[in-house]
Amino acid sequence: MVVKLPIDSFDWLRWRCGNPVEIFGKSIRQDSLPISKIREYAVGYCNAESLLCRPKNGHKAVMFCVDEKYSWFHLRNEEFKICFPEV
Repeated sequence: MVVKLPIDSFDWLRWRCGNPVEIFGKSIRQDSLPISKIREYAVGYCNAESLLCRPKNGHKAVMFCVDEKYSWFHLRNEEFKICFPEV
């Protein structure tokens, strides 16, 4: 289950550690979401409007852990709801 994380978890270093294409092998727009992979690797999220690093309206920042390496990127709110309807 993905949990809400504090905004200071989403910093520049983790943002630069990976991107959706590197992690999932393809772009992650709504028409091609790899939902099972996103759910498998996601560890937390926060509202992207509140971020100090790369704030973005209408988005969630989602933290992933792949091979013990943490990184994060934005998902649109609609995409986040598709991947995590329980949140």
